[in-house]
Amino acid sequence: MSNNTVRTKDGGEFSYSLLDVVGTLYRWRKLIAVLVGAVTAGAVVITLMLSNYYKAFATLMPANEEKELFAETAGANNGLYGDDDAIDRLMIFAESPMLIGGMIRIFDLPTRYGIDVSTPKGQDKVAQRFLKLYKVKKNPYSGIEISIEDTDPLFAAKMMDTLLVELQRVYAAATFSNKQQLLATYEAALVDKKREIKALTDSIAMLRTRYSIYDVKKQSELLGSLVVEAEANLSESRSKLRIYSQGGGKQDSIVNLRARIEGLEQTLVMLRADNSDSATAINLARFNEGRDLVLDYEKQIEAASENLGDMQKQFAQFRAQANSLASSIIVLDPVQIPKIKSYPSRSIMVLGAAFLALVLGAIAAIVLDMYARIDWAVVLGNKSGEKAAETSTASASTSEENPKA
Repeated sequence: MSNNTVRTKDGGEFSYSLLDVVGTLYRWRKLIAVLVGAVTAGAVVITLMLSNYYKAFATLMPANEEKELFAETAGANNGLYGDDDAIDRLMIFAESPMLIGGMIRIFDLPTRYGIDVSTPKGQDKVAQRFLKLYKVKKNPYSGIEISIEDTDPLFAAKMMDTLLVELQRVYAAATFSNKQQLLATYEAALVDKKREIKALTDSIAMLRTRYSIYDVKKQSELLGSLVVEAEANLSESRSKLRIYSQGGGKQDSIVNLRARIEGLEQTLVMLRADNSDSATAINLARFNEGRDLVLDYEKQIEAASENLGDMQKQFAQFRAQANSLASSIIVLDPVQIPKIKSYPSRSIMVLGAAFLALVLGAIAAIVLDMYARIDWAVVLGNKSGEKAAETSTASASTSEENPKA
């Protein structure tokens, strides 16, 4: 039989079965019942001394501040509510020290909670007490639920109403400066774009004056038709002159034809600029020289003007949003005065205390019963004997290694 076997006081080997547990609980039933009854009574008394707390709550969503107010495209961002990033930002503001400090100051919570705030520790204690009664969370539908508890239901509802106003103020104040900076950036960009268009307009005006080009398309058609018409008339006049000269035509007709031919030749010279010294003459050479430049500047002005129109439209939208008096927060579930207490749950607390007393009482009864059955003198004696045997064995080993000793 092993030396480590535990013995009972009557000399038998120690064992403990489920029947022993049942028997132990049965023998200790009265004391366990007394313990459970005492703990239950104490829990009832303590829970009755606790104050009732009432929870006022509201469900809200951030408004879509990036809404495209005047957009006409099918995929425009015209939703009423903000996206997930806007929800996260609103939760940050709802839990910000600025908002919490404002609520503590407005409702004089140190006095209401009975906390001395003359020290930093006391000030932190007020904030921690408020945070225990103030909760912010996101519900499964991406809405933000905010709740405040207080012993007075009217006061809790009043605090919630004020908190929503303060949250809107803090949220708007934090984003106002950023919106103003963006507005200033928009305005500076518009000024630069207008200055660019003005420079392009001045440049094309100089080109038009230099090359006598005012409408590329019309002048191209006009110059082409004038040259063709002059050449046709010149060819016709020369043919007539040759026929009149050979056939003995009237001298007046011949003179007129020669004058007409000279005029048409001069016209062609002016149109082609073959020998033209006039800086203002409208001709194909000057037109062809400046046409590509004018066309390039016209395209630049057209692109810049379209860009300016888009920028002005976006600026008008953003300015309307930035100066909008609409709230940045949409309250989905208005605040109501709570009628049912949220804390404490006295029945659950009493039942929990009674169950805990029952479990602890049963464990204590089993441990005490086991303790009473074990022969501790034998257990402790065996341990002492084992230590002595170990010492003797060690001495004998030493003697064998040193025979002279």
